Amino acid sequence: MRSQYYVLAHDFGTSGDKACIFDTDGNFLAEAYYPIKTYYPQPDWAEQRPEEWWQAVKDATHEVVSKSGIAPKDVKAISFSSHGMTAIPIDKDGNLLLEQVMTWMDARSTEEAKYILENIGMRERYEKTGNSFDVALYPASKLLWLKRNMPEIYHKAVKFLNPKEYLAYRMTGIYRNTDYGDAGMSGLYNMNTHKWDEELLRISGVDEEKLLIPAENTTPVGYLTKQAAADMGLTTNTLVVLGSWDNYACALGGGVRKKNTFVTCLGTAGWVGVNNKKPLMADGFMSNIVYVGNDTYFTSVHSHSACVSYEWVVSNLCAELKDKYGKKVYEAATALAEQSGIGANGIFFLPSMFSGNTFYSDASLAGSLVGLKMHHTKADILRAAMEGPAFDLMMGVDFYKMMGVMTNEARLIGGGANNRLWMQILANMFGVKMIRPKNLQYIGALGAALIAGVGAGLINSLDAAGDVIELSDCAQPNAGDMEKYRQLLPIFKHFYESLMPVYKEMSQFTF
Repeated sequence: MRSQYYVLAHDFGTSGDKACIFDTDGNFLAEAYYPIKTYYPQPDWAEQRPEEWWQAVKDATHEVVSKSGIAPKDVKAISFSSHGMTAIPIDKDGNLLLEQVMTWMDARSTEEAKYILENIGMRERYEKTGNSFDVALYPASKLLWLKRNMPEIYHKAVKFLNPKEYLAYRMTGIYRNTDYGDAGMSGLYNMNTHKWDEELLRISGVDEEKLLIPAENTTPVGYLTKQAAADMGLTTNTLVVLGSWDNYACALGGGVRKKNTFVTCLGTAGWVGVNNKKPLMADGFMSNIVYVGNDTYFTSVHSHSACVSYEWVVSNLCAELKDKYGKKVYEAATALAEQSGIGANGIFFLPSMFSGNTFYSDASLAGSLVGLKMHHTKADILRAAMEGPAFDLMMGVDFYKMMGVMTNEARLIGGGANNRLWMQILANMFGVKMIRPKNLQYIGALGAALIAGVGAGLINSLDAAGDVIELSDCAQPNAGDMEKYRQLLPIFKHFYESLMPVYKEMSQFTF
């Protein structure tokens, strides 16, 4: 591999675009970040503007190339780690049909989700798709909502794209493929046949010709057009490679390519994922399973609100910390949380800002602080806000143990991985050694860079991921703390089970 060639990775998250440049040995050169706004026009609606995506990508590309000091002609490939579960309509001329589009967080299509389940059943749908999130979050429900509420948009659309396919289209003028991961997260794709499912398409009323063709995430899309090259400060010799659903790109960057290497992510959402040659599925459990190509299934369990719910607690319940400590607010919050003990002195936090978790998933769920008494302090609340997402993921680790695949260690990635206390909490809950890779902030981008390199023929295979990932430090589980968390987990579950009917009832009211 020749290091004078470089790849550009766009780690395209819900909150912004992080552009990073790597050489083909996985060495990081530079980054640039541009935020993206989310609009909330109505309860349960969450929208973004694709034109703002494109502007952020152009600006980030200019800045990161300038920072890196490399010549634009030496950027040989671009790819993406991107959020998905959207439905971006474009017409026959490639024009965007909506200024604002639904993001993955948008849960307006609850009635459509109910209709889908009435026509197929939860378990049958799950065994076809492997999808375990709330059904309202999937494009299958969103497209049915669009067809019912904006029929003129649905019928005028010739294709529905995910964010990375839209960005690739703006770069190349080409839309043809989506990766297996985004197809698998649509609610319309059969993970067993590796095809769009006729029954699921019929129930959602979706025309297959309006969908892209699933392919390996390393599939080349095309080269930059003259206009896109000028807009981005690159050349027309740069190849755009399809890219991946962000969770799997992060998993690749964390080294999950190898069988039974577990990766835990504490990001906006939290998850524990692993590759296997078959779906990890059992009665009574609904892990999320996605066929990711190359005869590989990626199984994951999720807390749909992890860092985002913790950040909400810090910002809204401990606002004086930000006033006092500014940019070091999270260091101060952690120091305060350390003053509390295991179980947060009897407070439990259900981090259900977005539809709960893999095991308790419903769009009507909301975040909850339970167990509050007069003697409790902000230290207890902050500790509970860390333990809540970790309890969500502990349930998932129990599932992997039941399936006989859990190992004695797991990689830890995502923004929350920078928090040493949170890492120790996870080690104690999971009962395994938690290991942090170096360059945590670039893990998703590294996954996308590897995809770009393979797609452009600069890297031999995605298995190279294990060779370029350097490890940092770790946290060992404490046997006594493990036992305490084991005793607390049933109580945490009971709160979910008790509160779910209440939130369903409350969702009937308009506030």
